[in-house]
Amino acid sequence: MIELIDQNFELHATQIPGATPGMTIMNSENVVAVDSGLSCDTFNIIFIKNGLAITQAELDDTIKHYRNKDFDFCIWVNADNLTDNLKEIFKSVNVSHQNEEVGMVLDLSQYEAIHSDRHNDIVLVQDVKTLNDYANVIAANWSPPDRNVNSYYEKTTNSYLENSKGVMLFVYYDGQQPLATVELFPSDDSTIGIYGLATLEDARGKGIGSALMTKCLNISKTLGYKNVVLQASEAGVGIYKKLGFESFTTYHEFA
Repeated sequence: MIELIDQNFELHATQIPGATPGMTIMNSENVVAVDSGLSCDTFNIIFIKNGLAITQAELDDTIKHYRNKDFDFCIWVNADNLTDNLKEIFKSVNVSHQNEEVGMVLDLSQYEAIHSDRHNDIVLVQDVKTLNDYANVIAANWSPPDRNVNSYYEKTTNSYLENSKGVMLFVYYDGQQPLATVELFPSDDSTIGIYGLATLEDARGKGIGSALMTKCLNISKTLGYKNVVLQASEAGVGIYKKLGFESFTTYHEFA
């Protein structure tokens, strides 16, 4: 199951940037990295594929790419790959632990669709205006809002609106007001990931996030996917477990 989460995570980080002019994917034997062309650690991601084999020189070369541009970046690695040797390498290249999330999987054969009137307020992103609304909600996770997020979605507009890879973005509206977002990202015919679940601060605690989750799970099951993967904050683990998700690993963020 960890491999399913890893594969989805890596593809989610690289697929859209890899199809976008001005963005670069750097792929070596043990590391894959994304340069979004923006100084933004939300999208400049280094993903450790093999913590057992990685060398300091390999990681150092990747990090220098961002430092030479004075770009923010982050590193993600699962618990199995976070070896003592890798921890020492992190110290040597001057990055430190910032965050962690739990890698979880839901077997959709065990999930029964949950229906809610709130599902009627969820809109699939199919035009520039709705994509802008999506970006604005994501950007508002920071105070002040991170306009690098808006720039990223402006640059990747064509990839998201063409929807050639089955990626789906959703926005929850209260009338004309966008309040929350979520993304469905497939990595193969049987596995789909959930990302970008965000609700504006004033709209939290009203069941909107739960409605977005169940909408995504219903769609995933209808489309024939077998597994849904995600990375959960500590606060979200209990909520996802109630929906049937199981924990399989922890992802650690360094920056």
